[in-house]
Amino acid sequence: MDMRFWALVCCLLMIVAIFLELLTPSMGGFTIAALGLAGGSIYLGFRHSETFGYLMIAADLALFPLGLWLGIYFMKRSPLIHRDHVGSATQNSPEARPLTRLVGQQGRSLTPLSPGGAAMIGNERIDVVTEGKFVEADTPLKVIKVEGSRVVVESTTET
Repeated sequence: MDMRFWALVCCLLMIVAIFLELLTPSMGGFTIAALGLAGGSIYLGFRHSETFGYLMIAADLALFPLGLWLGIYFMKRSPLIHRDHVGSATQNSPEARPLTRLVGQQGRSLTPLSPGGAAMIGNERIDVVTEGKFVEADTPLKVIKVEGSRVVVESTTET
């Protein structure tokens, strides 16, 4: 086969290696392979003709960062990447229900809240915080707001 064909195959495999680097924890192994494939495509391009060799240099210099940018761009929007949505009002476990439903509900502190601790709200044990006030254990509470996975309560025995 023609050297141009193999130079283009090396160029395409370079792009594949870049995407594999983004998808796997190879600690730079696929990046080294991508750089080697870029060098191979340039070498094979010059074996065909000087003009094609310079064309392969230009193609590799353009495609390597473009492939890296496109890979990162699509990885940010990929469902493969775990995202922490700040303010999404969900706990960190996959089976957890949104916590915004707790706003306005009442419960009891299971531990002293200074300012954080645990409370029983409904039939659930929830990690809660106060707005800086100490609350004794077994004190009636009311959920005043939810910020992401942070449940803020206040004592209902206060006047």
